[in-house]
Amino acid sequence: MWRHGPVDGFVKHCDVESMTTDKSAVETKTLPDGTILVQDSRGAARLTCLAPGVLLYVCTGYLSMSFYAPMVAVAQREMERGNPVVMFVDGWSLQAVDTGFREKWTEWFKGHKQRFHMRLLVRTKLMEMAASLANLFTGLSVVKTYSAYAPWELACSKDYPAFRRAKAAG
Repeated sequence: MWRHGPVDGFVKHCDVESMTTDKSAVETKTLPDGTILVQDSRGAARLTCLAPGVLLYVCTGYLSMSFYAPMVAVAQREMERGNPVVMFVDGWSLQAVDTGFREKWTEWFKGHKQRFHMRLLVRTKLMEMAASLANLFTGLSVVKTYSAYAPWELACSKDYPAFRRAKAAG
């Protein structure tokens, strides 16, 4: 269950009561602000619900198949509430994703392509190719990729005017 703290009104609509994960593969925990952190020794994903149907995922390292269930649970919850979903994915520090992870997301995209789109920021050609494959197998361009922060942030702010990328500490 989400622990809302000072941002109760900001994230309460995105509560995820339970998520099934392979505890030996990934650790999933809810932070005090409601953000869900999914991580293992090779990668991490911070999942934040900014508003109904508006999700921000910040992904780093390598995402194995074990990341799929906790990540899709947040998006699926929004779909079940009747919200179209836009997902902003900051994958600038994402090195690679498991083929099974990409394939499972592609299947989910197919089932929701009329009510879903993603704005994906990536640095590597490998990640751009993964997004292109998802679009190819979905039959629509549900994933739009960006290779620089400024255009990605602009696109995100057009979908959600209050969008602001969290600046890295340091």
